[in-house]
Amino acid sequence: MNTFLLEDARAADRAELLEFLHSAFKTNDANHPRFEAIYPDFFFTATEETMARHRVIRHEGRICACVGWYPMRVRVGENNVDVFGIGQVSCDPALRGGGRMTALLDDVCAKMDASGAGLSWLGGRRDRYAHFGWDLAGANLMSGMDARSVAKPEPGWRVEQTDPAQLARFWPLRNRAAISEDVPPETWLARMMRGGKLHRVFLASRGKDAGAFCVAQAAGGGDSLMEWAGETAGIHAIVSHLLASGQKGVNVAYSPALDPAAQFFWNSAGWSSAPMSNLRVLNLGALFKGYAPWLAEHLPPGVGVNLSIRDGGSAQLGNGGPTLELDRLTMARFLFGPSKPSVVAALPSELRWLDQVFPLPFLLPPLSSV
Repeated sequence: MNTFLLEDARAADRAELLEFLHSAFKTNDANHPRFEAIYPDFFFTATEETMARHRVIRHEGRICACVGWYPMRVRVGENNVDVFGIGQVSCDPALRGGGRMTALLDDVCAKMDASGAGLSWLGGRRDRYAHFGWDLAGANLMSGMDARSVAKPEPGWRVEQTDPAQLARFWPLRNRAAISEDVPPETWLARMMRGGKLHRVFLASRGKDAGAFCVAQAAGGGDSLMEWAGETAGIHAIVSHLLASGQKGVNVAYSPALDPAAQFFWNSAGWSSAPMSNLRVLNLGALFKGYAPWLAEHLPPGVGVNLSIRDGGSAQLGNGGPTLELDRLTMARFLFGPSKPSVVAALPSELRWLDQVFPLPFLLPPLSSV
């Protein structure tokens, strides 16, 4: 059995780690951008704290494998969910197949499970990461809007593009978004430069103050909405402005269960299920605590169940009731969809009320992807 020395990267490792990541990822894509351009909020500067979010293994003194694990708090409506995003999963091509990635992912999973966070998000192939407990889950929608599908906005809205640094003009609005990550302004501003492209910020107003806010990123002749908040009529005005400016379309992924603008997105486009994320349930108790407002609204009175992850802890929902044990992969789909729990697992009649509670809404904001 191989044994490896796993350690946290240090601030002094920044240049070496960036060179390693670029070398590892460009084996599959010769034009892969450098990571300081993709994630300036992670790598433009380096502190001991930010670099320690990268677990690494060395070979002959040099970094040869890495997994990044990034804590974040995601606001989902009135709920606050502590999440770890997983990224920069990589190994020196010459050393692949030796067990290094398994060692790092097992290590990071153990650390996340002990952290008190409720959930982990990962982008990548399900067949690669299901072994470690991540499964595709989610019940979000994707709408693609164009000039023919979007009705004329209400009159009286004025739309303008503003400098992202003018935070005072929209930060209170941004903090009322249906789904967003709770980040300090300086981190958010760094994310505006992700991918080496400045994201554009638009405001819509009918009076002195802005009533709606959107962040748009141009790609492929169209725009994707990365963040949005405020009055739906103002968001409608911003989308119409983007389309009138020559963009072929505007795409958006959103939670139909929570987003006040969901009906506008639904009515203004052909829609489909949004691509699902790989989710790993870490701690049921922490997850239910984060979703306490949702559960208080949707949990029927006088019912209960003890939900349990096989070899992974349990938590009480409601009062009393039987125990329902599921493996970790099934639990992700049971809690987050896209199907109702009774489709995911065989439920006895006394637990069919769980279909009224789940799936939980969750969408990692596009600017928070890792």
